[in-house]
Amino acid sequence: MNVSIQLEKHELSGLESVAEGRASTVPESIASRLLAMGLVQDLGEAGHDGKLQLTPKGLSFIRSSDQ
Repeated sequence: MNVSIQLEKHELSGLESVAEGRASTVPESIASRLLAMGLVQDLGEAGHDGKLQLTPKGLSFIRSSDQ
């Protein structure tokens, strides 16, 4: 999958936090942006409560940024 998204430094940091299992440390504003871009999904029942996980698109982005 070719991911052509440009993230700002704080957004990339938030995405990395989700990938490392530290989603609860991601500010709500950044989590909302990552959700809107389809990079993460909310597993919680209502809003941002730290239960975020990478989508396939988000995982692909993380993998491509590691190279």
